[in-house]
This record gives sequence, structure tokens and C-alpha cells, in this order.
Amino acid sequence: MVDIRLNATEFENMIARQGRDVMWQEAVRCSCFNFGSGNPMYGCPFCGGTGYVYEPSVICRGLVQSVTTSKDYLAYAGMFEVGDALMSVPANMFKRTETGGFDLSEREPVPMFNIGTGDVVTLIDDEVKSSELLIRGMEVNQRPPDTLLNPKVTKVLSIRRHDLDAATVTPYLAGEDYKVEGATIQWIGNQPPEGAQYSVMYMHRPVYTVYAVLPRPRHQNGQDLPRAVVLRYYPGGVLREHAVNSG
Repeated sequence: MVDIRLNATEFENMIARQGRDVMWQEAVRCSCFNFGSGNPMYGCPFCGGTGYVYEPSVICRGLVQSVTTSKDYLAYAGMFEVGDALMSVPANMFKRTETGGFDLSEREPVPMFNIGTGDVVTLIDDEVKSSELLIRGMEVNQRPPDTLLNPKVTKVLSIRRHDLDAATVTPYLAGEDYKVEGATIQWIGNQPPEGAQYSVMYMHRPVYTVYAVLPRPRHQNGQDLPRAVVLRYYPGGVLREHAVNSG
């Protein structure tokens, strides 16, 4: 029988060449969790009712691939859903330079190697388009007023209000009627009436939650092999910007 041994350094080199930079945020259980009900507190000011608060983001490099293209994980197929992805996380990576590149002569530990269930991973080199309704000046599903569902907004494409009574469509202009702060629409000019619904079409980064850490031995022959985790995409994810630890 052939004894196949993986080389952690070569694996890490492959991730450096073919991987992608992602934004990792470590999840910490919120103290609002109720042991009696088994649920977090609805409307908690710290976690927004998600049950987690998140550490500030860290840019790391991982190898992200679609589940459907990886035959190595067929044994775990029962836990996957359409849209899931697999990510390999190295223990070490080439040291970052000030310009964002890599110093190939030196390696450093990867903080994301400690990744666990509930953590959030954002693809910072990709965008998704979404369209949703907001209510002027009112909360929607525990979010602050005029705040979009997906947190990592890159560009608002259009905002308009459809008035059914008057049979009119009112478009709003960026920079004149509104500006965008994070995922929140800040109204500065012409705006929908208080309590009126309006639609927003926008681009945002895909945000994934770590659904599971695959149970594979990662410490072999005195070396730390990359971890493998399952990423699950939820529209809107679980991340709330106000639930990120700032202190």
C-alpha cells in the first residue's frame, strides 16, 4: 500500500497562487442567550437577535471552491445545500507587504486558521445584486431604519418609490437626495414620506457563515495541514454591522 503524505508547505504555496483574499470575522456567543428557551433575545442591542457578536475583520487568504466541483467531499454530501462552498484555510502564509502583496522569503501564521462554526467570511473580490423594500424611517426585521439587509454594500444602483394611488414612479438621485453610509440610506434631499415603502437595487459582497468544520486530521507528520470548512450563503447572512466589536 502506498503511503501518501501531504506536504503542508506545498499546499500553502498552492493556496497563495490559486486562493483568494477573504474577510474573516470571528463569532462570539452573545450573553443574551436564554438557556431556558434555547434562543437569543429578540432585538438584543448587542447582537441584533442573531446570538453572536463579531470581532473586527481580518483579511486572510483561503482556497474557496464550489461543493459541486469537489468530488473529495462526496462522503459529506448529506450536509451540503445548493450554494454552499468549501474553503481550505492554511496555518501559515507568505508575509504580507505594505502594498498588499506577498514576501516570498518569509511566512507568518494565518489568524483564520482558528476558524470555527458561526464565523463570517466575506468574499471581497466578488459582488452580488439584490433588490429589496425599505420603509422610510422605520425598522425592518430588527434592522435600524433605512438599513439594507446585506451589510457589505458596494454600490446603490437605484432607489425609487412606486405610488400606487397616484400611479407614479419617483426616482431618487445619489448625492442629491441620498447618500449611503455603510448599508444605511441617509436622506439629504427629496425623500419618501415617513412610513412609505420604497425599493432599493444595489450591489454587495457575498457574505457566508461557517456552517461546519470538516472532521479531518490536520496535524500530521509534525506539520499543520490546512483546515477545511463548509461555507453557507444566506441572503443577508447573519452579520449585523452594529454587532461588530469596536472595543
